[in-house]
Amino acid sequence: MSALLGIPEGRIFVGLLIEETGFLKSSARDSPTVEDTYYREGERNVGQRVFEMAFGAGAEPLGCMKEFGRWNKEIELREEADNASEEEEVSYGGTE
Repeated sequence: MSALLGIPEGRIFVGLLIEETGFLKSSARDSPTVEDTYYREGERNVGQRVFEMAFGAGAEPLGCMKEFGRWNKEIELREEADNASEEEEVSYGGTE
């Protein structure tokens, strides 16, 4: 875990795992079935273990989640810029 947390991609991965497992969220939904709740609790248990391992390795797991969030935002901004560039090329393409 220490080696994984030593690189930005590793911290992003740990943040992703914690986020995707729903560790910091409730397992309850608007009208969950018993099976759904058990499934979500199982996911949360994995998230808890990853969280504890990261904390035990001297990392700040919530910081990993923030880094993951910033990475997602950066990807989103890049995609928006790419889409804007493509739209601009299309609109200028037929003016020759």
